Amino acid sequence: MSEQVAKVIIGLTGNIATGKSVVTRLASEYGAYTIDADKVSHEIMDADTDMQAAIADAFGSQVRRSNGRINRQALGEIVFANDGAMRQLEELVHPSVQTEIYERIKNAPTDVIFIEAIKLLEGPLMDICHQIWVTRCSKQRQLERLRVCRGMETPAATSRIKAQSPQEDKIAMADVVIDTDGFMSDTLSQFEMGWQRLPTISDVELTTLPDKAKAGKPKPKPKPKKMITKAAPSMAAGDEIILKRLPSIPRIERPEGLEVRRARPNDIPSILLLIQKATGGKKKMSRSDLLMALSERGYFIGQSGTDITTVIGWHIDSQIGRIDEIYIYPPEAIKDTTIAVIEDIEKSTDAHICENCLVFLPKEGSEELKELFMSRNYLDVPKEALPRVWQIAIEESQPEDTIFLLRVLREDRFKK
Repeated sequence: MSEQVAKVIIGLTGNIATGKSVVTRLASEYGAYTIDADKVSHEIMDADTDMQAAIADAFGSQVRRSNGRINRQALGEIVFANDGAMRQLEELVHPSVQTEIYERIKNAPTDVIFIEAIKLLEGPLMDICHQIWVTRCSKQRQLERLRVCRGMETPAATSRIKAQSPQEDKIAMADVVIDTDGFMSDTLSQFEMGWQRLPTISDVELTTLPDKAKAGKPKPKPKPKKMITKAAPSMAAGDEIILKRLPSIPRIERPEGLEVRRARPNDIPSILLLIQKATGGKKKMSRSDLLMALSERGYFIGQSGTDITTVIGWHIDSQIGRIDEIYIYPPEAIKDTTIAVIEDIEKSTDAHICENCLVFLPKEGSEELKELFMSRNYLDVPKEALPRVWQIAIEESQPEDTIFLLRVLREDRFKK
């Protein structure tokens, strides 16, 4: 049976590497609930065994790993080079993706929802949107982002760009267009203008969500699991556990003059200097590399007076927060500035309705940082003991030669 919901739904689309993720992040920071259709698709392909079998049957056993999961790189090499294969994959996956998106819309904790989908205008999701937002940029900027931020070789990146429909086709159907060719401050200004023009709940009619049975296959209910209230520093893989959010930790008293904020483009020289000092010159990063990184993700900085002493890279993906870059100099800043930055990141991660916050630390030389995070209720547990979707998030984003710690934010949203 169809269901009606009172939500303002914004559809966000645009070609590859045109800045959709940046706009999605801004929408989340401004209080919207965000849904990434591509990530939903990945989750389904990783968890649904029937879907895995159907994809392998359609595209060959080589697209399936030994553990049954889909090898998305191998699958991508097939579908991005063949329009017919891409349509076949979409016909297999999209019904289940739509069902999951409708369920997330129904349960969204906010009035405003942003749905990021590269094929938004080609499917039924467009019909439930009150506005269409489109990102655009030059093809040269797309190419730079694919090479710098995603590590693609030039021929592969060029092929991905050419495989998509012209940007002008999407722009012609847009209510709001955001050009991301310039500085982050320019993108932010355009976003704020669009945000101010959002309709209110009273301006829009109730949205009718399609019948769940028609949209795709429903998921089985999760089995009940036991709760634990305390983390053991070393838990054996395979232990049947579910992790419980531990009590919040009182905020530290911050020294006078200590400021924590998001990094801005004019901070780039100071950040580059800090990275050089913190790594002893081992990490090489150019101004253009850092500027590109600032456009794709968030950096929090801790500053005492005029000196930036802590920089932490942080981003959210599929309702999971991730800390994967930490630079501190001088080392003693860890006692106050670093803790203050971590506090603000945790607060932002929680405000974005995340299920947990992951931190990735180097395997060597990070004992003091590990102790700091564990004192803040981050848990050192084997990946195999976690819910499957969390295992996937770790596998997809964990840098090489790192360990991970995890802080639970919402134990009621676990999915095995």
